[in-house]
Amino acid sequence: MKRRRKVHPADAANAAVIAQAVRFDVALFLGTGRYARASATSLEEARIEAMRLVAENPSPFGKRLPLIYGVTAEGRSALVTAN
Repeated sequence: MKRRRKVHPADAANAAVIAQAVRFDVALFLGTGRYARASATSLEEARIEAMRLVAENPSPFGKRLPLIYGVTAEGRSALVTAN
């Protein structure tokens, strides 16, 4: 029988912020102090923007993945994770 892991309070708070997000900001690190940035109104659009940023900014060091943050109307933000 599998046990279900208890959700950590910080993970629950992150999920609540992402659920209430009014925009999603995408950032791809390019080098010392340089970022490629984009913004989207939905998570799906943000993932598409993330793929666009990767395609437009190839890295000689291998594939870099952008970070996606959900931002609420109050200004709270949370990192969108894969799961």
